[in-house]
Amino acid sequence: MTALARDRSRAELEALACAHGAKPFQARALVEAVFEKGLLDLDSATFLPKAVRSALAGEVVLSASEVVDTSQSSDGTTKFLHELRDRETIESVLIPEGERTTLCVSSQVGCPVACVFCASGLFGVRRNLTAAEIVDQFLVARARLEREGGQRRITNVVVMGLGEPMLNVDNLERALLQISQDLGFSPRRITISTSGYPDRVRSLAERALPWNLAISLHAADPQLRRELVPTATKDPVELVRAARVWFRMTGREPTFEVVLLRGKNDRSHDADALIALLKGEACTVNLLPWNRVAGVEPWIASPDEAQVLDFQARLEAGGIKTTWRRRRGADRDAACGQLRLRHRD
Repeated sequence: MTALARDRSRAELEALACAHGAKPFQARALVEAVFEKGLLDLDSATFLPKAVRSALAGEVVLSASEVVDTSQSSDGTTKFLHELRDRETIESVLIPEGERTTLCVSSQVGCPVACVFCASGLFGVRRNLTAAEIVDQFLVARARLEREGGQRRITNVVVMGLGEPMLNVDNLERALLQISQDLGFSPRRITISTSGYPDRVRSLAERALPWNLAISLHAADPQLRRELVPTATKDPVELVRAARVWFRMTGREPTFEVVLLRGKNDRSHDADALIALLKGEACTVNLLPWNRVAGVEPWIASPDEAQVLDFQARLEAGGIKTTWRRRRGADRDAACGQLRLRHRD
């Protein structure tokens, strides 16, 4: 199988091009096109002689996936189904809202975390994505916006799709550095979402890279959190301590995500427990009323708007900053918690 060009170093790709007859300036142009401009097709590299392109095609490919389906929501959200080179599939989502256009990317094929309310973990995890497969999601979405006329551009990237990013942290770091350093995207507009793994959070924080952190907390009570996230082994207090390290090392305030489930974690004492856990911390709590997912436990339901408002008001009265993530793309199973492993129809 041919290798992905972006899985090689710049020096390796340049040397390979020269070995197949490219002149040094042409090889450097190829490296620039691949790593800095996001070239996805060797045939478009017309600055290379045709013989060089043909020879390179036998050893490298520029695209890590093929988009085999796109689905657009009534609110403008677009979901991409990517088929990877080993026939596995992942999903990414492009979300326009006001002046923001957020890209949600996956980090694994499937998810091992198994939150009871989420589609992503229904079938477990198959493997980690390579750095090139993560970057490819960014390039595909960017190219889509360019084809649509360029009125919009990606303003934010969130690693909140399929997978647990902290279990693929080396490839994720390589990918995000390529997106920010090579492709010129502001690292301050990149958010990594994790269900926990405080040791890995602290390790990544020590690199002092200015990314944002979102921790999927869901409940301050340890027993309730384990019920909602069966794989959770760390006490919420440990997650708060890790988030504190993140803030100290990066200067970026963490966010704690809470998917609200009717009658389960949206009650007044659930809000009070969050206040007790997070009081005085530099953070924001992001509230996400549950998005419908087929195949999860039948007791799971979303609270109505009045209950969400009451919960938010109680948190804010307790001194906790909050945001409320509104549903986007739910009519195409593209909202938070709805992404899953799919096959080409």
